Amino acid sequence: MTNHKRDDGIKRRDFINGMLIAAGTASVGGSIPMRAFAQLAPSATFPCDGAIGTDSNVTRGGNLRSVFNIAHWLRDNRLTFKTSSVVISPSPCDSYQGSQPILADNGNYDVIIVGAGMSGCSAAFYITQQRPGTKILILDGQVTPGGNANRDDAVPIPDIASTATAYAVQPYATFLNNIYNTTGILWQNYVVPSPFYSYFFDSATPYVNPGTRSWNIDTYGKGLDSVPYSTQIVNDLKAARADLMNWYHKPGAPTDPADNSDPKYDYLSPMTFDNYLTQVKGFHPAVSDFYTRYAVDALDGTTAQASAYTSISFLGAEYFPAFAYPGGNSGMLRHVLKWLIPSAINGSTDAELLSNPFNLAAMDNPNNSVRVRQGAMVLRGDTTSSNASVVYFQNGQFHRATGKAVIFAGQSHTARTACAQLLSTSQANAFDQVTLSPVVVANVTIRSAAPVVDLGYDGYYWGSQYWADFVVADWVGANRSNPNRQTVLTFYGGNTAPVADQPNERIKLLTTPFSSYEDSLRADMNRVLAGRGFDFDRDVIAVYLYRWGHSMVYPKPGWPFSAPRIGSNGQVTRVPSPRFYARQQIGRISFGAQDVESSPANESAIGAGLRTSGEVLPLL
Repeated sequence: MTNHKRDDGIKRRDFINGMLIAAGTASVGGSIPMRAFAQLAPSATFPCDGAIGTDSNVTRGGNLRSVFNIAHWLRDNRLTFKTSSVVISPSPCDSYQGSQPILADNGNYDVIIVGAGMSGCSAAFYITQQRPGTKILILDGQVTPGGNANRDDAVPIPDIASTATAYAVQPYATFLNNIYNTTGILWQNYVVPSPFYSYFFDSATPYVNPGTRSWNIDTYGKGLDSVPYSTQIVNDLKAARADLMNWYHKPGAPTDPADNSDPKYDYLSPMTFDNYLTQVKGFHPAVSDFYTRYAVDALDGTTAQASAYTSISFLGAEYFPAFAYPGGNSGMLRHVLKWLIPSAINGSTDAELLSNPFNLAAMDNPNNSVRVRQGAMVLRGDTTSSNASVVYFQNGQFHRATGKAVIFAGQSHTARTACAQLLSTSQANAFDQVTLSPVVVANVTIRSAAPVVDLGYDGYYWGSQYWADFVVADWVGANRSNPNRQTVLTFYGGNTAPVADQPNERIKLLTTPFSSYEDSLRADMNRVLAGRGFDFDRDVIAVYLYRWGHSMVYPKPGWPFSAPRIGSNGQVTRVPSPRFYARQQIGRISFGAQDVESSPANESAIGAGLRTSGEVLPLL
C-alpha cells in the first residue's frame, strides 16, 4: 500500500466494517482451521442453524440464514467443482443436492469484486477514480449492499438503526479525505455531540466504591473526575487518558491501516494492552478492567487478549471528534455507491440518499461501468496468466464470471475457503492465523427516550450475559433532546472468549434461542435504567437480532506486526506478521478486508480497498 501521510494523528473507532460472512462468499475456514470444528461436532459437518434462524425477530437485516446457509456449503465440504458443473452433496440442513451446470456470465468485466461492503466499494472507487470507465462487477451475497455497513429502518423501528457499524473518527489521512470529499461524505455534519460515553457502575463493576449504583455522564470527558473509584484509581485513569491522547498526536503512532505507522512502535504489537497498562505504565488493574468494557465490543476481546498496538490505535482516537451517520457507516457506503452508480439511489441531497431505497435493478444495469449484483454468493475463485474468474450462486443456479482481475473484499475466511485450491501451504497456514469472532447486535425500540435522553451517545455497563453497551440510534440529530420521542437502542455483544473458543462461540450464535438474548436484554435494561423510570415489559416496542458469524478480526498480540528487529545501531526493522503473507496476491486475484489490514476499523476497510486497487490496476 502507498504510505500516505497522516493529516492528524491516529484514527477511528467504528464497529467493524469489513464484510461479514454474508458479504460476498464463503465461510469459516480462515478464521479457525477446519479441523477445530471436527472436534466440536459428531462429524466433520458443522451443526445446522437452529430454530432461531426462523424466528421473525432474527429474519430481517444483517447476516440472514438464507445467506450463510449457502456459504456453509463450502464450510461443510459439500461442493465438488468440475470444469463446467458443481456437485452438491446431501445434508440435513437443506434440500440441495446433485450435479448442476455452471452457466456462463457473459458480461464484459475488467475487475470482479467479491463483497459490496466498505472494502469492496472503496476498491471500486479507487479503481474508477484512477481509471475511469473500468468495467467492474461487484458480487454480494446479501439482500442489499453494506456488509458490516448495513442498517435496519423497517417498522416498527422509528429511525435508521445500524445492524453492525456504529461510527467513525474524523479523517486523518489523505486517502480518507479523498474518498470522503469526492463522494460527498459530509462527516462534519454528523459529529457526535458530547456527552459521548457514559458508564453505569454498580456491584457488577470490579473495584467500584461500595454501594455505588448510578450512571456517570461523559465518562471519557468531564465525568472522569467523578467515577466511583478510589482516589488512586481515578488518578491512574486520568493518567491513562493523558497517555492515550498523547499517542493520538505522536507522529507515526499506531494507526488504521497499521501499515502506515512507524516501525519504531511495532514493539506494541506482541504485548497485550493489559500488559501495557499495568506493567509498562504501572497503572492499577482497575484501569485495565475499565478499558476492557470498551475492548470487548470494539476489539472483540478483553485488554488481556487484545494487542496493545491496536488498542492504542483505537482508544487514542476516542478522546477526539467522531462522527455517526444515521445507521452507522451505512450512510457513508450509500454515498460511495451513489458516486459509482448515479442511479443506485434516487436524489442528490444528503437527506435523500439516506432515506431513499436502493434501486437494485439499476445497480445491475449492463450499461453501467460499475455493476452491483446482490444475492450472488461467490463460492470459488480461479486465476490464469490472462484472466481471473469466480463461480457464484444466485437464484438457484451457478454462474461463472470472468475478468482481468478479481478482488476478494470480504473477510479473509471467504477468500481462504473459496481460493483454497490456489493457496500454497505457507499461505494457507497464514490465513489460518486470522481469528474472526462472532458478534451479536440487537436493535431495541423504546416508547420514550426519556430514560436515555441525557446519557450520551454510547452507554457501557458491566455484568451482562451477552451485551457490553448500547448506542442511541438518533443521538446525532435535531430531535435528540426530545424526551418524548420513540427511539432505538442498538446493543452490541461483548466477547470475552479466548481465540481457541471462537468456533464454539459461533455455534452458540447459531443455536442460542432468541428468547435467551431477549431475556438478557430485559435483565440488563431493567437493571441499568430502572432508576430512570424504565420498565422493559411496558416500554419496549420491539427487539430485533442480527447475527454476524465472522464479523470482526480479533486483534490478538502479534497480529498487526511480529516483534521488530533492532540492529546494533538501534535501527528498527519491521517484521511482517502472518496477515502480510495471507494477503499476498495470487496471479490475478487480490485479497483485501479490514482483517488483513490488522484492525476492525472502517479506515482499515477503506485502506484495503486502496491497497487492492493498486494491485489490480497494472493488470488492466
